Amino acid sequence: MADYLCPCGSGKSYRKCCGAREKVVFLEQYRWRRAGQELRRKLGEFADDQCFAQEAVKAQEKYLNCLDPELVDRDDEFTMERCFEWFIFDYILPDGLTIIETFRQNPHLSEREQALLADWAAARVSLYEVLQVLPRKGVVLRDLLRRKEFKVHDINAAAELQPGTILLMRVLKVGDEYEFSTSGLALPGFCKDMLLKKLRRDLRLYARKRNASSREVLNDYLRERSHIINAIVVEMGFNYTLPHLVDDGEGDEYFPPLHDALFDRLSARIAQQITEAVLDEYYDRWIDKPVPALDGKTPREACRTAEGRARLEALFEELEMVEASRELKGEPHYDLQKVRRKLELLPADGHIEPEVREQESFKKPEDYQWPAVTHADVARGVVEDLRVRGYGPGQVQGALHLWYDYCSKVRPSFRKPALWVATVVYAMARLERDHRVRQHELAKQYGVAPSSISANFRAMCRALDLVAFDKRYSTKKSPLAGLKEADPLLAQILENLKL
Repeated sequence: MADYLCPCGSGKSYRKCCGAREKVVFLEQYRWRRAGQELRRKLGEFADDQCFAQEAVKAQEKYLNCLDPELVDRDDEFTMERCFEWFIFDYILPDGLTIIETFRQNPHLSEREQALLADWAAARVSLYEVLQVLPRKGVVLRDLLRRKEFKVHDINAAAELQPGTILLMRVLKVGDEYEFSTSGLALPGFCKDMLLKKLRRDLRLYARKRNASSREVLNDYLRERSHIINAIVVEMGFNYTLPHLVDDGEGDEYFPPLHDALFDRLSARIAQQITEAVLDEYYDRWIDKPVPALDGKTPREACRTAEGRARLEALFEELEMVEASRELKGEPHYDLQKVRRKLELLPADGHIEPEVREQESFKKPEDYQWPAVTHADVARGVVEDLRVRGYGPGQVQGALHLWYDYCSKVRPSFRKPALWVATVVYAMARLERDHRVRQHELAKQYGVAPSSISANFRAMCRALDLVAFDKRYSTKKSPLAGLKEADPLLAQILENLKL
């Protein structure tokens, strides 16, 4: 091969300068990679030893209990793989050490393995942004919490990731390179600001409890709260299709101005539809959250006294002034009369909307021709449950209609109504986007298994072809109407809202 000057400008031949170094580095790095692969195997076998079985069960419960069972399947291979990785690197054993720190005490490890473990034991899960994709090589990442950049060697990641993607990963140093510890979570780039704001607030609270700065406790935070951070990212990954509530740093949640790049691409009509859908969901939760302006009572509790209703009225007047101002500016706005109706408060002018007048004609369980007596028992149980939860007449009517359609089509056979009451309540909560209703809490309330509710719910979805914002049963307005024509890409994203 012809020799030529090295492009680095040293004046030496390439083979005697950078070319020689490349060969040495490549061979040495190859040894590090092989050592890393073998060490991963040994570490996994060590963590899987029977002596850690009891702690592994405790760790698994701690990790999985942070995850919403409605979003994550506990038996999912991906979830369990990440749980096992967390058990190895971050779970504290009774003696105060982690699995990997315990493994480092093995006297039979080679010098190269000890060097790798020294770096790996200090590796923490963090939030990364993909800056650059290097075809057939890897990716360049920026650690968004520790503010540093580096290249990760991973051919598969180079083929699957795009610049701007946000990752929750653990990165391990292997020689002069970095590798991903295991499979990670990936979110679209527009989640970055919202996610960072949420994690930084959690970090500030963590630091405040320890009377230290965020920078001083960042490493401890990333280890002790890694399972919590994982749950936060998982939840956002399942719900990123619509704008989120953010915290203002004072403990109060609010909706950010709807002027970001997402809404800039939409017509005013579509933006208004999405605003209504999001705020419907928000106020469904708000009426059962303590409000400082109501002396810490929830709006629903405040309705029970004359003083509480007066405070609520004053609060509504302020909120309505804000919404009126937005409407005058041509911005997306919200009709707060819907919230008044949910709280059974008449509008200030005493006007009753047609929708409210028609409530008197809503059907009761005994008005339906049920295929079996047990079906009617379930209907009565559903009505009682939903009313206790504060659901309005329209929502109760939707639930009855849902149950009647399912019974007419499938004619389910059962002896005890409890399981199906829980199922219909859960189905209605999903249709109404009511996050207060949790599957495992329903199961405990009715003395049934969460998996049984889930199985019945899926059967109901299949039989009736249920979708989010199903207009046959839900009182919510779908944000998808007209969206496919205005923005096909966003419409495709929002289609993930199917039940």
